[in-house]
Amino acid sequence: QSTDMSPASSTTSLPVSPLPEEPLFFKDGIKDECSVLKLQLKERDELIAQLREELEKAQCFQKALASQADKSTQTELVG
Repeated sequence: QSTDMSPASSTTSLPVSPLPEEPLFFKDGIKDECSVLKLQLKERDELIAQLREELEKAQCFQKALASQADKSTQTELVG
């Protein structure tokens, strides 16, 4: 018989424990980071909404200018 006592050849198993508890400061750090990321997402979404409104206004203004320019450059046909 072999006297090798390496973990691979051992027939006794160690008790299996659940995942070790994360340190409290690690959990708090994750919560803080999550809160910061949520705030950044909210700010980003607000910025996107603001920019969309500005884009719509600019497009309406551009259409109005283009319409005025088309009318002012039209000439009457003399027949």
